[in-house]
Formats: sequence, C-alpha cells, structure tokens
Amino acid sequence: MEYVIIETLQATDIPQTAVVAARAFSTDPLTVAVFRERSDKESRMEATFRHLLEHKPGKVFIAKKDGLVVGMLRTAEWPHCQKSFNQALISLPIMLIRQRGMAIRRLKARYSWSKHHPKEPHWHLGPVAVLPEMQGQGIGSQLMEHFCNYMDSTGGVAFLETETIENVRLYERFGFSVTDEALLIGVRNWFMWRRQGNDVSQPNR
Repeated sequence: MEYVIIETLQATDIPQTAVVAARAFSTDPLTVAVFRERSDKESRMEATFRHLLEHKPGKVFIAKKDGLVVGMLRTAEWPHCQKSFNQALISLPIMLIRQRGMAIRRLKARYSWSKHHPKEPHWHLGPVAVLPEMQGQGIGSQLMEHFCNYMDSTGGVAFLETETIENVRLYERFGFSVTDEALLIGVRNWFMWRRQGNDVSQPNR
C-alpha cells in the first residue's frame, strides 16, 4: 500500500486537484459517453472540476504524496449536493452555446440521476479520484476510510452513484449497499447508500 497524507482541501490545492480529477475521470464510462471522441475532453473536465472546487466545494479531502496531490474525495450535504434539474434547464442555453451536443447528453444524465437521489438528509459522495498511475495502491481506500470515519463521528449517512462494478465492490467494503441500478445515456449506474451501524433501511425517494 502507498501511504499518503490526507488533508482538507485548501485554495492553493485547487489547480492540482482539478487536474487529478480530470485525469482520473477521462476514461470513466459516463465521461466517454458524454464527450465521445472529443480531443479536448480532459481540459474541459479540468475546467469543470476547478469551477466546482472553487464555487461549490462542499467538503473535500485530498491525498498528498511528497507534497503533491495524488487523490481527492468530495462530499456535499443535502439539499445543496447537486444542481437541480430545473437549475440545469435554466442554464441550458449557455451550455448549448459552449458545449453543443454534450450539453444535451449531460442534461439527460443529470435528469436520470435526480430521480434516484434520496429525499432525506445525507452527504452525497463524489467525485472520488486518484491519479491513473497511482491507482490500485490503496490511495482510494485511505480516502474512503477517512471519509467514513468522518461520517461516523458526525452521525452522517451517505449516498453515491458509480459506473463501474469494481467501484461497487470497493464501496461495499466501506458499508455502502446498492439500492438501485439504471442506464444513464447507455451507461449502467449503481446507486449506493450507507447508514451507520446495523441500520440497513432504504433511503426515502
């Protein structure tokens, strides 16, 4: 295991963290479905993540090795954890000008996501990202352990969605269970929920 230092995101860490997230998600199934073969998808994603971290950071934990950011985990508290479908619809004209066909695909994905989000207090987990060349070395697990310890210390419950079965297996190790599945613009998504202790009740939708 590659041991790292887990810290809370600072403003000076945002540029590095946005790069880490963009690189990690450049081959994500849903990213590929949205951006398709665009050669500039990584730079567009970096700009998107940077805007998110600057304006809607929620709570962000970063993993550092030798002073450099190698992983990140973001969580945001309900009901501010996701832009609503109506809010996304209002911004559609600007998205169409800037992103054209990608805007429609992103809006479809957001609409599908919104139908599965719990309608009760929770922390929405995501994104969780590790540099591609550092994946498989336990960094994601250390970030998840830090997050779960935080949830348990505050009495919080958590929700997430993921597009890979490998991630499902990872999150199950930390107490998450699958509550639903759906196809989002042709990509299978798993929706997962974590309560404390032995409480296995399902989220309210």
